[in-house]
Amino acid sequence: MRAAATSLRRIGAAAEASRADALALEFQPQPSRGDSPLTRREREVLRLVADGHSDRAVATRLVLSEHTVHRHMANILTKLDCASRSAAVAEALRRGLI
Repeated sequence: MRAAATSLRRIGAAAEASRADALALEFQPQPSRGDSPLTRREREVLRLVADGHSDRAVATRLVLSEHTVHRHMANILTKLDCASRSAAVAEALRRGLI
């Protein structure tokens, strides 16, 4: 579905691409609650950060304020014991959280 979203963006269908991204997140296998230190929303935020989105872009996609996204990122960094966004993405990938 990520490829579909990319193709849709390429042809200018931004709304449809956002829906494809949302579906991809919805159908992506999730670890059980006990397996992840991150909440479902924190994993959504971190997946978008891993795709290269800024806090503003993440906020727009998830219909949140930038402050809320920033707070989610602060919580993620604390929970994964990481000093940067890129380190958090790498750690989450290593652990299979995203």
